[in-house]
Amino acid sequence: MKKIWIGGLVVLVLVLVVFRQRLYLRDPIARVERNGMRQSGVRIYFNFYNDILVEDVRGNQRYLVQAVNGVPLVPGVPLHLRCMRGMACLTDRNFAATRPLAGGGYTGQVEMTNAFVTLTDGSGASIRVALR
Repeated sequence: MKKIWIGGLVVLVLVLVVFRQRLYLRDPIARVERNGMRQSGVRIYFNFYNDILVEDVRGNQRYLVQAVNGVPLVPGVPLHLRCMRGMACLTDRNFAATRPLAGGGYTGQVEMTNAFVTLTDGSGASIRVALR
């Protein structure tokens, strides 16, 4: 029985190492502000590289903010995403394919640090996600 537990733990650690950029785990203490007002009903998921996935459970909307070599990409809606409700999500590849939040010319104005992420969403609202 002990060997089964140890084997299972080794497999779990290997999965976490291999999928560290694709696997987004829920952050229960993250705070989200929209235009300076704290939001409820929003879940935050993050991966090993502090890329974030924002899920608005009221509107059933999700959007992803990723960085490539430290440079934030334009936020977008992930095209392929599998989630275990309220626990974790998995993208199809390391840099997930996304569809822009808004039409042409949308830049998202993203700023990412280890402590927070700020961006402008598709409707022009300022979003700030505090990760700690």
